Amino acid sequence: MLAFVTRPIRQLFPTLASLVCWCGSLGALGFCLLGLSAFAAPDFWFTDNMSFFLRQFLGAGLLGCTAGALGLLMPHRLRLIYRTVWFFALLAFLALGGLTVARTLENTAAIDAHAPGTRTIKVASINVERMFLGDKRLTSFLEKEQPDIIVIQEALWGLQVRRWERLERPVGGLGETGYPDHVEVGASESLVVYSAFPIQRERSTIVPGELHDTASVIHDPDRELLLVRLDTGKTSLNLLSVHPDSPRNHVRWLNKRQYFDKADEIIGNLSETGNGPLLVIGDWNSAPWSARFQRTLSRNGLKTAYPGGWPRTTRFFFDYRLHWILGSPVDQFAVSDDIKILGVRTGPDIGSDHLPLIVDLQLPVH
Repeated sequence: MLAFVTRPIRQLFPTLASLVCWCGSLGALGFCLLGLSAFAAPDFWFTDNMSFFLRQFLGAGLLGCTAGALGLLMPHRLRLIYRTVWFFALLAFLALGGLTVARTLENTAAIDAHAPGTRTIKVASINVERMFLGDKRLTSFLEKEQPDIIVIQEALWGLQVRRWERLERPVGGLGETGYPDHVEVGASESLVVYSAFPIQRERSTIVPGELHDTASVIHDPDRELLLVRLDTGKTSLNLLSVHPDSPRNHVRWLNKRQYFDKADEIIGNLSETGNGPLLVIGDWNSAPWSARFQRTLSRNGLKTAYPGGWPRTTRFFFDYRLHWILGSPVDQFAVSDDIKILGVRTGPDIGSDHLPLIVDLQLPVH
């Protein structure tokens, strides 16, 4: 009787192991094909958005191919089919890995060494997700870093002003708690630039977008491009603050593409007039592996860099501790060729659902 019971149990383990290996191979193939679609068809909403998740797809592909490789040591009823599926899964994984690395390096510059006697500037870009700019977590970070320039997205400046007035504190926190002495607020009151350098001029461009959900009172499809010119002493720096729409549906994806077109136009005009070095920074709502993002860099002769040479999560979901799994690198910067990149890193969790992006730059001397 005991032998009759244990025999099916012994047969169950090979069956389950075979099932796990099959799932691993098929899962790896499926996830890698989703990732490859971002390269094969970059001008469609669904496939372009797959570029946000390439790290996750690569991780799933690696686990699946590893499980599938173990399955090669096991007997299968459809042995030839199994080996074929695993082989194509491995090819898809290798292709996705190669394309991801190539796209990462496409417009990436090497980190330069600081030349003695030259002035460097530190820039921090933060999507504060409507948090109060006087929040202790945020100001503690700014006091520690002491950035020369702070570029803020989703500020809701009108609410910030009322909060400061209610607390009977100086509006904007200028010159205290890590904030520099000068500030420029964009027309949308979403984009704000603080600067330790005098602001020579600014130009705000509103890019109208189509509203997908008329019931929403939070989402604004009209997005701003805020261009400021800063007098750093030895040279003037053009800074373009960006924050396109999040491509969560097809309409908002089209809004983002239209925004990128307008950004290309502004950057192109600056290049034609030779107005000096340019920094474009903010929440791009695009992964570095998006073909449209890289197209803007290539078309305008811009370069970028990533912390440790590889894009890291700046926008996370649910909980900061899960940012490697549930997150994507969307906060980025790009500079003209005459600016040297001395360093780039991400900051700590400051209470927003975005991490700060910190960049050290060396400007040319004219």
